[in-house]
Amino acid sequence: MTEFIPPGTRWFDLPSLFPMKRGGALQDARIAYETWGELNAARSNAILIVTGLSPDAHAAANAGNPEPGWWEWMIGPGKPIDTERWFVLCVNSLGSCKGSTGPASINPASGALYRLDFPELSIEDGADAAAAVVHGLGIEQLACVIGNSMGGMTALALLQRQPGIARSHINISG
Repeated sequence: MTEFIPPGTRWFDLPSLFPMKRGGALQDARIAYETWGELNAARSNAILIVTGLSPDAHAAANAGNPEPGWWEWMIGPGKPIDTERWFVLCVNSLGSCKGSTGPASINPASGALYRLDFPELSIEDGADAAAAVVHGLGIEQLACVIGNSMGGMTALALLQRQPGIARSHINISG
């Protein structure tokens, strides 16, 4: 079991201990993310993309990683999610093995991989982790939250658990 972390990935350290909905807590957990565009002075132009379990945070090419991302045709100047207008933040799901803390990460309590010792994960845990990143970057309200696949369910949980966190929502196959 190994992690695959694309070049250009950035990390946000979750509060420690990070409580899990079904019990337990993660110590020294982190969320992988990437960004595109510029956050305006009012911090009101942010779009959050929450992924399913499989995709990493590299949704499109950027300065940290010029390789095409999994949603390359959607994100960038003049594209449907126009980075000349929007600040785009894509978080890798908690529990994924693509940068965010998951079963392939080192458990700080044991020094070994979590593997089956990883706490039982819920959609709400992913939503809480995404909210921590948003608030940690100083964003009070998102212009939009977009969820793909499992990320669609995570986006719904985020909206339910954090009323007012987004002005709009797009759910794709969630």
